[in-house]
Amino acid sequence: MFEADIFNKLLSRHRENRLSHAFLFETNDLNRCYSDILNFVKFINCPFEFKEECSREDCNLCSLIDNSNLPNLLKIDPDGTQIKKGQIQEIIEKFQTMPIFSKYNIYIINQCDKLNSSSANSLLKFLEEPEDNIIGFFITNSKMNVISTVRSRCQEYSIYYDKESKDYKYLDNIVEYLNSVYKNDNAILYNKNTALFFFEDRSTWIDFFKEMLYLFHSYLKGDKILEIKMFRDLSNDIIVKIVLLIETILKYLQSNGNIELILDKFVLEMRNIYA
Repeated sequence: MFEADIFNKLLSRHRENRLSHAFLFETNDLNRCYSDILNFVKFINCPFEFKEECSREDCNLCSLIDNSNLPNLLKIDPDGTQIKKGQIQEIIEKFQTMPIFSKYNIYIINQCDKLNSSSANSLLKFLEEPEDNIIGFFITNSKMNVISTVRSRCQEYSIYYDKESKDYKYLDNIVEYLNSVYKNDNAILYNKNTALFFFEDRSTWIDFFKEMLYLFHSYLKGDKILEIKMFRDLSNDIIVKIVLLIETILKYLQSNGNIELILDKFVLEMRNIYA
């Protein structure tokens, strides 16, 4: 039913009446995460015991959700480059009353890193003074770019969906880079003379390391990509440490650090991990 297992765990918490009022999901696939959230919304709102194939003629909840017609479910997408205050005001106005068609009033904010300070401040009442009948879901592919006042009031989860090799835009570059710097005493020189010229802009480097992160997660889930040397040589415990390093490197890239210095830090820290 769910692609990401975390929703099965959240469902168990729901059945124990321990569900939070706000969730922040960082993911590599916004659409698949949104789909999982919709299925989760069906479970927690169903007046009967939910099943994938709903056979109750007197329950049209799933149909309302699938057709975006459930009044108590609002999805917010960026309006241009930002999520604006007026969009948040729509949630506030509609959720002033108790839900009628479902157990909860649900709002989903897609690309929540696009919230500006004004729209985020408008949302804080829901987050600071949560009501039992309101649940919010925030989706992003970069939680580091989400306004801190929102992040601090949500339960955070990272969701990585499996990707086919053909879906990796930078797979060849990743394989070349990792194989070239692995156990290479001249890795810093390789960074300076070769890798630094892979991409011209910071955003592409961020995408490059994000795909690298997803690749490592896929490997740990059982996708044995043998053309990467370190995957053949290193234990899963060491691979997990490298995953944590990649997450740190992404933070440096997203905070506008010097790219050449960040690449050098990556290869030096990797050497310390697997030495």
